[in-house]
Amino acid sequence: MSKNIKILIALVAIAGLTYWFISRKPWSTLKGELKEFAIKDTANITRLFFADKKGNKVLLQRNEQNEWMINNSTKADPDKVNLLLATMHDLEVRNPITENEHNTVVGILATQGIKAEFYNKNDLIKTIYIGSATADQAGTYMLIDGSDVPFVTHINGFVGYLTPRFITTEKMWKSKEVFNVSASQIKQVSVEYPMDIKNSFVIENGINPILKSNNNPITCDVRFLKYYLGSFEHLFFEGYPEASVSEKDSVFKRIPFCIIKLIKQNGQQIKFQVNLKPVDRSTMQQYDEKNNKLTYDTEKYFAFINDDKDMVIIQQYNFGKLFRKLDEIVNMK
Repeated sequence: MSKNIKILIALVAIAGLTYWFISRKPWSTLKGELKEFAIKDTANITRLFFADKKGNKVLLQRNEQNEWMINNSTKADPDKVNLLLATMHDLEVRNPITENEHNTVVGILATQGIKAEFYNKNDLIKTIYIGSATADQAGTYMLIDGSDVPFVTHINGFVGYLTPRFITTEKMWKSKEVFNVSASQIKQVSVEYPMDIKNSFVIENGINPILKSNNNPITCDVRFLKYYLGSFEHLFFEGYPEASVSEKDSVFKRIPFCIIKLIKQNGQQIKFQVNLKPVDRSTMQQYDEKNNKLTYDTEKYFAFINDDKDMVIIQQYNFGKLFRKLDEIVNMK
């Protein structure tokens, strides 16, 4: 065998080994679309589904009013949805993982990862798996369905990891909105004080709203009624209390401080039950003006919303304008 042929065979062998070695690298086996985590046309996304390894699942869908609903029942927080959609629009690959990282990251995704599906109506656009943060806390491990190889993703200009934006629990997706109804949308408001029945009242909306007590019209300043009906916009609760199901049931069964029922012109009804919140270690004001120990918090209340399914905390500062009483309205100057 001539020297040139030996050299040629050696070069072919080296080339073959080089190709085999390169082809074994995780990032070189991927098709281009499997690196494309972003969804640039997020306006086409109408349904989102998230699931984690703990068994949590949540479905978000956009309705005909362009509102995002959770599991077809509760309004989602639009800010959180918009943040998630912006995340998917801006998502980029920061770098491929190393061979040494591969098995570890795949293991994390398999045991701890969040599955996220994005749909346009019934058509699946993309499925990705979201893992933990990188060691520098500035990247997030992600994997596109159909690929064996994760990447480190990020958003250019944002320092932090993205996993918390892919929420898998219904409660965390819920909007904190209690009321956001303009006066023109209101047909009737009833305000009941179970511990002070004589001060309960009903307002029937119209060109000139009518105040009623025990179904009888009451004379008062119509300007205040219009002001009151205009007080149901942009009202949000503070947060969720740390309470067990039995503790929530116990609070709900107590005599409420106030029950507000709002009927919209389209027939939709919103019920809002408010219960006094006992003073605890977190209460800012522990004593009254005479230095007597307070029994109930003067700044915060428990409230039940979403057909009494959720117990939340509200602030007197925001909701106090709704807790007007009949004698106060009648004597309003």
